[in-house]
Amino acid sequence: MSNLIHIFKNTILFLKPKKNEVSEKSVVTEEKYSLINDSIPKLLFAFVGPAVLGMLINALYNFVDRIFVGQYVGVEGLSAVTMVFPVTLFQFGLILLFGSGSGILIAKYLGESQPEKASTILGNVIACIFLVMLLFTGLGLIYYKPLLELFGASGTLLNLSAEYLLVIILGFPLSFFLALEFTCRAEGNPTFPAKLLVLSCVINLCLDYVFMKIFNLGIRGAALATIIAQATNAILLIRYYASGKSLVKLKWKQIRLQKSIIFPVLLVGLAPFLMDIAISFQNVFANSLLLNSGGTDGVAAMGILFGVNVFFMMIALGTGDAMQPIISFNYGANRFDRSRKTLELAVKIVSIVTVFGFFILEFFPTQITSVFIESNGNQNVFAITKNALQIFAISIPFYAVQIIITRYFQAIQKNKTAVFLALLRPIILFIPIAYLLNYNYGLTGIWIAFPISDSIAAIVSLLLVKKYTVNAQTQIKKSLSINST
Repeated sequence: MSNLIHIFKNTILFLKPKKNEVSEKSVVTEEKYSLINDSIPKLLFAFVGPAVLGMLINALYNFVDRIFVGQYVGVEGLSAVTMVFPVTLFQFGLILLFGSGSGILIAKYLGESQPEKASTILGNVIACIFLVMLLFTGLGLIYYKPLLELFGASGTLLNLSAEYLLVIILGFPLSFFLALEFTCRAEGNPTFPAKLLVLSCVINLCLDYVFMKIFNLGIRGAALATIIAQATNAILLIRYYASGKSLVKLKWKQIRLQKSIIFPVLLVGLAPFLMDIAISFQNVFANSLLLNSGGTDGVAAMGILFGVNVFFMMIALGTGDAMQPIISFNYGANRFDRSRKTLELAVKIVSIVTVFGFFILEFFPTQITSVFIESNGNQNVFAITKNALQIFAISIPFYAVQIIITRYFQAIQKNKTAVFLALLRPIILFIPIAYLLNYNYGLTGIWIAFPISDSIAAIVSLLLVKKYTVNAQTQIKKSLSINST
């Protein structure tokens, strides 16, 4: 572990700008916001704008990635990317575990005027990333093919999936450092991570064209483009902390694991991690049902659905991630009224946007499908995808609200409630509902399971917010009455 930290330190020193490069004129300072004084609408739009823009750009290059794969590899390529999707979701879940957990605690400690504790959190998270990076890269290189076989891939689908996944695993050593995007936002700097996402998107799209169109690397080219873009993003995040521009300082002596520090980080980050893992498991389960009911065409339809849905999912996730530093900071400063106002405005934002998404999927399914694949020879995929998109459209507003509420409970460190909500939609509700509906209605039953499970989860989430608000108000009144006496 100490050798790894030594290598990391040397890398940081190499990336760190030289003193003659960092004059007052050359340093570009990022705009910072007062999380305790600025108005909630100003703060939320300032944070949501860059976060959602970055997420949408990230969604865009995933969307275009699938278009390139569909056009240059075909339906089998789309199915292969869909089979690998649970693995990439799991990796993203680990990034959320470290990034979201550390970001919330850093914002809370800054709200409590304890910057040294915030710096300790950063050092512990970097040490933890090192361990996870080694573990999952090693295991991935050994077991990537058996894992895909466990998912149900075989024959050509297995070969294409393995080719894609192997390259993605080779990018793990740097991509895990994307967790630093959350710590950057937590200190009141939401624009820098968004700029990096724009840059990585441009790199990814350009390399998609070069590797797949010019060099004819097929599905391997799509994976190479992805890991190079992610590596660029990660290196620049590391450089940000090395440059001394960050509010939370990176101190070498604090790059070590301490139980008293890392366990609270993991506990706070557990809800989004479990939600991501649960969605990954949900996708594995759905893909298995789809292979049995619709074959490769059914999985390809799911791939197209995910390619479109990722835009609306990223809006919900971006809004949730953006509101968390505001909520956590004000919660730490005992400004509970500002935390609640942030939640209410965030719910309104995602509700408006996702209703718009409902109409797009409901009325333009054929046009959407034609972007990914040609209609000639793929009539069955077209028919399955049209049905899937129109049914799934009903889910979008419901799951967006549920994501926001889950992120809210996480931000105020109601971890048990957050974990319950994280598992409710994709595991507790979806799996039994999808199994029963698939048994009775075949392929269509799988699509119907999404809006049923998502709507129930949203209703339960809203009821829990109402219950928590009533209890919190009762506690505040009691404390005020005690203080007055």
